[in-house]
Amino acid sequence: MSILSALAHVQAMESMRAVPLTEYRHRRLSGRPLVIVPLAMAGEAGAPLAAMVGSSRRTGTLLVVPQPRNRDQRFAFAAGLGRIVVDYINSFRHNRRGEDERSLYTDAPQVLVPNPGGVKALADLGRMCRFRSTSGPHAVPDVIPEFGMWLTFLVDRAEQAGTSLLLPVTGMLAEHWATGQSTLEDQNLASLMAWISPPAGLSVEQAMAEAENPDVCPPAGPTTSPEFDNRDLAPAIRRFDTARTLGDPRALATAESDLRELIAGQIQPTWRMVWEAISLLRPVPEAPQTARRFERDCAAFTRYSDDRDAGGLPQRKRDTAIGAARRLSRLERALADFESETAFDDRFVRADRRSAGEAFAGTVVETESGRTVTTAKNRRVPRPRVTVRTEDPVRLAADTRLISPSMSAGHKAVIVSVLPDGDATLVMVEVTGGMGRSVVPKPGTVPEPGQSIDYLPDPGWRPEPRFPVSDHTPWTHSAGPDGPDTESAVPEDAAAEEWGNDD
Repeated sequence: MSILSALAHVQAMESMRAVPLTEYRHRRLSGRPLVIVPLAMAGEAGAPLAAMVGSSRRTGTLLVVPQPRNRDQRFAFAAGLGRIVVDYINSFRHNRRGEDERSLYTDAPQVLVPNPGGVKALADLGRMCRFRSTSGPHAVPDVIPEFGMWLTFLVDRAEQAGTSLLLPVTGMLAEHWATGQSTLEDQNLASLMAWISPPAGLSVEQAMAEAENPDVCPPAGPTTSPEFDNRDLAPAIRRFDTARTLGDPRALATAESDLRELIAGQIQPTWRMVWEAISLLRPVPEAPQTARRFERDCAAFTRYSDDRDAGGLPQRKRDTAIGAARRLSRLERALADFESETAFDDRFVRADRRSAGEAFAGTVVETESGRTVTTAKNRRVPRPRVTVRTEDPVRLAADTRLISPSMSAGHKAVIVSVLPDGDATLVMVEVTGGMGRSVVPKPGTVPEPGQSIDYLPDPGWRPEPRFPVSDHTPWTHSAGPDGPDTESAVPEDAAAEEWGNDD
């Protein structure tokens, strides 16, 4: 946490009110997001209990598993949820920018869950569904493996910084507002909303006290409160099991209705809170480069959609050594790009990076605007040098490439030297781009003395790292002494895998 971020949290604590951390919203917010609130029994990993899903606050569909330990009921639940999710995704799969088969879809789905635990619940559900066979002794409805593969795609995409296809609402709120509580506590939607927008008539302290009471604010998922499980849920499930065992249709219908009403009371408060959070986020202006990141989301969605249409296989159960290296490289590049883009767009984020010495702002004290150099191809090009005096801490080394939101588009520079100047620092930079094609730079493209300017590192274009092919996996990363990791994408016995304990 940087100095400014820490100060914002202290200010929130002193004022007992959330403090904005950013000027813009750096995530796209769809006009028609699909909200999923998953719920599972406490202590029953991989046993879904319920989910509420829908693309508007008033049309949420509640799906319940009366007996989470029953395999058939779990797969009936997965099929019902899968049809809703796949239909929503397919609604984005018709409009492309042109007739060319390489053209992209103009829009992409967005799935919102209450917190990071919701993303994990969807990841588990996707992994459990995508290998299922639609024929044979363990046959499931056709939609289940398709649903599992789409969930896995969304979860994989959610790992990448800046994406907007699958997002936890708590993450979007915490990116924009600082609270007086810890990062872990910020993952509790009710507690986070208490700081940002407490209910009418309640102070933040009163709203937080209610948020910590599971009887007033049931957990925002994905697991229920153990107290609720022992006191209410377990007896309701036993009544359902007894009625089913006795074969009494009337008692069974009553027990199922009671169980559904009980679970609705647990999940609906979170459902309403997610839509309230969306209403808070929507008025926040969207950052300029968010649209460009969404273009990348559309490209990923188009590629995977086309792969599904071509009959592509399910995603691997686990990455190979080389696949994991490629994934890590991709995630690191996406994070560097996202951090640079948000700082470029948002002066609040830029100030945060300045406080950490990762960017600087100051006043131009000297300009050598007529300086030129001769390239290896014997061509003269402008290379003005500019000295900036800054009072910011500067932890950037010479040869660091820079961009500036204070200058016109395309302006690029590189640090020549960083020298102390009393309590300040003199940073000499060489302008390398954005000056036009002439030997004489265009007016306004070179900073002038007395001008205020901001600079931050430019991740720029980087070539893709070269990785060995699968047949040449280094022996240090092979599956064993007999050769490289050649695990197949789909295990032969995948359809026979158990999904929790059957009753």
